[in-house]
Amino acid sequence: MGFNHLAESDEEALDEALDRQKVLETVINNSPVMVFLWTAEENWPAEYVSENVSLLGYSAEDFLTGRIVYGNIVHSEDLEKVRSGLNRCCALGKDIFVQRYRVLTGKGKVRWVEEKTFIQRDDLGEVTHFQGIVRDITEEIEKERALRDALESQKALMEKQKALLDREKALETVINNSPMVVFLWKADKYWPTLYVSENIRQFGYSPEDFISGRVLYGKIVHPDDLLQVELELDENCKEGGKMFNREYRILTKSGEVRWVEETTFIQRDEEGAATHFQGIIEDVTEKYEKA
Repeated sequence: MGFNHLAESDEEALDEALDRQKVLETVINNSPVMVFLWTAEENWPAEYVSENVSLLGYSAEDFLTGRIVYGNIVHSEDLEKVRSGLNRCCALGKDIFVQRYRVLTGKGKVRWVEEKTFIQRDDLGEVTHFQGIVRDITEEIEKERALRDALESQKALMEKQKALLDREKALETVINNSPMVVFLWKADKYWPTLYVSENIRQFGYSPEDFISGRVLYGKIVHPDDLLQVELELDENCKEGGKMFNREYRILTKSGEVRWVEETTFIQRDEEGAATHFQGIIEDVTEKYEKA
């Protein structure tokens, strides 16, 4: 009676254990995490592998029968890194090994995995088995790489922008310390200003006077010279010219008359129509005063 009762209890415990095992295997096989039990031998033969190794294009039987050993699916460029890393953990007496590396699927495709392995030892401390949890992290790696590439591109762009700003500041410093004033005008009546260098102040104006539209460049050209300047520039544009050069008078903000020499580069759209004038103005009054 006692023996039969004990046997029945053992059977019930065994059934419960099997049921729990089935539940655990169901959970594992419906998750992205693959479970291995490898022996501590060359290339890690498997004593157990979860069914969801099919995620990599293999069957559990491939590994359990020895047709495939795990080391054979580790990417050849990563195998030595994995092997030396695991051996180092074992030699140092560590219990856990974590590594990221590439594997080859059953169809020969490359996938990234993260392995977390618990190192098992016998009573003498000798390594006998590796209980591994392997997870496909290819999408994570690709996202990390895309983010890293984006950050590097952004950094490169910022460095390029900084370099451009530094060059722009250097050019502006050179221009503003020279007698030549730089303009960028729209090819409209009286030439509205999009840009003018700070040294326009030598004529009593501020850059804001022109950029705000309070002052139009054509309005400071001497009235006796304006028509001729307009006609020559218009003719040059119609003839397909690339550059316009002329000396004429302008009025400073205080009403003083100054002679300037203008050299302008004509910018055109794809159809050849003039859109902007990039002008350089130099005060040449002294030449006329000597004459």
